Amino acid sequence: MSFNSKNYYELREAFEKKHLDAAAKAEARRHALWEKIEGVREIDEALTLTASRIFGAALGGKEALEKRMAEIKKDTADLRDARAILLQKSGYPADYSDVKYDCEKCRDLGFVETKMCDCFRRALILKGYETSGLGALIGRQTFENFSLDYFSGDDRVRMKQNFDIVKNFAENFSKNSTSLLFMGGTGLGKTHLSSALAKVVIDSGHDVLYTSALNMISDFENAKFKGEGDTHRYFSAELLIIDDLGAEGNGAYTESFVYNIIDTRICKGLPTVVSTNLTAHELSARYGERIFSRLFGVYQPLVFCGEDVRFKK
Repeated sequence: MSFNSKNYYELREAFEKKHLDAAAKAEARRHALWEKIEGVREIDEALTLTASRIFGAALGGKEALEKRMAEIKKDTADLRDARAILLQKSGYPADYSDVKYDCEKCRDLGFVETKMCDCFRRALILKGYETSGLGALIGRQTFENFSLDYFSGDDRVRMKQNFDIVKNFAENFSKNSTSLLFMGGTGLGKTHLSSALAKVVIDSGHDVLYTSALNMISDFENAKFKGEGDTHRYFSAELLIIDDLGAEGNGAYTESFVYNIIDTRICKGLPTVVSTNLTAHELSARYGERIFSRLFGVYQPLVFCGEDVRFKK
């Protein structure tokens, strides 16, 4: 799995700061309790000696070690109970000065030992959406608020089939999922269902990259001609969603870039969702037989039909 390196290092720094901030806030709450509640400081200072008491007990040899350890355990429990009573009498919860992390699993470090935590992984993906301009769409365009009321007759039947296929794709996504090709005019819900799909797949813990065809080609041109940017993510994301294929212009290298992405991901067995306003004939004329045969030979085409929903709204 590959992530944008800039996003990765920015989040590592943010998570480390969040971890330290949580500890600092807990320490501040603890000192505030010392000022407000008599006896808490003395208990805390006694508790800090627990580790040295255990070490001292161990140095005393094996004889009666179990008894000494039991005494330390009891003393510690009594101190904690006394502290909790003092706090509760003053209107504070017993864990008021405990360190509180957003993610207890990794303690806001982003990693559990050397394994990336789910919270960090999700933050990376969401940050990727934010930098691509899709962040707002994920929360706004969902399966729940996609309405079929704007379609009627055969169009409604077809769009219901499309909806069910896309929702099933999202809910049962795996690296073996069949790639999808969304075709149809503007305002028929292609971007809406792409966003809804992305949200569900992200929520299930998968790495998703959503981009417009225009931004994608721009990234490849910058990498080729300026040596800037990272295009590796287009070939490694578990799911790549390319919005509005055909709006990226007719540059000399456009066809080769599009072919390289589509063909490489097919060879790697990685699913891709492509949406376009172009018809099958227009796709063939625009991109040639190599791309056309892969889109219609490997992808599952879904035709979006009806009248522009935005006008109806």
